[in-house]
Amino acid sequence: MTYQAKGLQAWFFQRVSGVFIALYILYFLWVFFTTELFTYQLWLTWFSHPLMNAATGLFFIQLVVHAWVGMRDVVLDYMPNNTIRFFSLIVISFILIASSLEILRILFSLSLNA
Repeated sequence: MTYQAKGLQAWFFQRVSGVFIALYILYFLWVFFTTELFTYQLWLTWFSHPLMNAATGLFFIQLVVHAWVGMRDVVLDYMPNNTIRFFSLIVISFILIASSLEILRILFSLSLNA
């Protein structure tokens, strides 16, 4: 059993996550620029809606997947020392997991306030 990611699988994850990220950003910008007055209460209500909350959670998960695939490829391609490569991947994964958990905690607290 091998622990290396397959090239086609990484390529597929990168493309699917990139498409979702682009669509989410376009929708976000469309709503932001078509709403006349964006108050904090309107912002909170918008992000507390279950569909928007789920889409935002999925956006950040896709963002982390996209970042992981990209950073992993850069580390594997440009760091020749196995020890530095290993610790770099550990640090990157820790940062991505910690930030993901914090973002999901924030989104969960928004859904409770709705």
